Order: sequence, then C-alpha cells, then structure tokens
Amino acid sequence: MLSKIVFSLCNIFQYFFLLPGKVCGRLFNYAIHWHFKDIKGRIYHARQLKGLQYVKIDYGTILSRGIVLTAWDKYAGYDYTPSIQIGSHCRIGEYCHITACHSITIGNNVLTGRYVYISDNSHGKNIESELNTPPSLRPLYAKGPVVIGNNVWIGESARILSGVTIGDGAIIGANAVVTHDVPSGAVVGGVPAKVIKMMTLLD
Repeated sequence: MLSKIVFSLCNIFQYFFLLPGKVCGRLFNYAIHWHFKDIKGRIYHARQLKGLQYVKIDYGTILSRGIVLTAWDKYAGYDYTPSIQIGSHCRIGEYCHITACHSITIGNNVLTGRYVYISDNSHGKNIESELNTPPSLRPLYAKGPVVIGNNVWIGESARILSGVTIGDGAIIGANAVVTHDVPSGAVVGGVPAKVIKMMTLLD
C-alpha cells in the first residue's frame, strides 16, 4: 500500500510540477528501503508491486522499469507463505514478471532480457475436477520452488516455470520455456527448453 501511495504521489508531482523522473525514482526507492529493510536494491518505475514484505533484494541489484513483482499470501480464499529472494548485482530487464506463492530464489550476478517471466505457480492443478471452475478462481498451485543459480543469463521473453532449478552459469535462450531443471554451464533453448550445448573452459 505504501509503495502505491508514494508511486502515485511521484507521478502527480512529476506531471504538475515537472519533477524530474530520476528524482521521483529516488524518492520511491527511499520509501521502499525505509519501509522494507530487506530490499537493498533499486526498483525503477514498477508496473505492479505486491507483498514486498516477503521480498529480499540484495545490494547492487536493479529491477528495470515496468517490472511486475508479486508475492501472494492470499488468493481465491487460500493462504500462502511466499518468498522471493534476489541476490546481489543482478540486472532484471524491463517489463519482467516475477510472481510467487511459494518460493523463488535468484542468485548473484543474474542477467535477464526484457519480458522474462519467472513463476513458481499456476492457476490450479490442471485436473478434471477443476474444469468447471474459472481459472481466475482456482487456487494457486506450486509444483516446487524455482531456484536460479549465480551468473545465469536469461534471454528476452524466456519463461521459467514452477519447480525448476537452473544451475550456475547457465544460458537460457530467448523465448525458451523452461519446464525442467537446467544443469550448470548448459545452454538451453526451445519450447520446451532442451540442452543445446554444454559450455567448457575451451569454449
């Protein structure tokens, strides 16, 4: 709620008093850092923020403009215990969407392109008993946590889905849909994503 108020006030000041966008961004981040002590990185012009009390962002990390960052502790009448942890010196690209009802952990020095989607949940379990329930009313279901290691590069518009672990130094190709674990040092791509090659010291 606080982040929405500060963000709205910054937009009003910028429009009516020609307050520079950089100043608004700094005011917004000061408010975030003051209210949420575990957020030490910077968030630029977010599209949607929810559940920041369940989010940890380490020093040197930047979440670029248009980010959607949501940690759901309640949905469709159900309670959840979400956790989103992002390490140090990461660069999360513009318009990325990170959403959790269970657990997402992103390591250090992770780089993403724009429009990357990282989610630990889906709307329901995709079972027959849910066919007559609108997707928006189904409980969130997490197959398992999402874990992304250190020094991972995720290409533009890639999708990282529930229960996936991506090893250190892996490269995820643009538009890939990752549904299974990715080994350290692997280059993957496609729908669903498959290993294209393994990087070695000779590459």
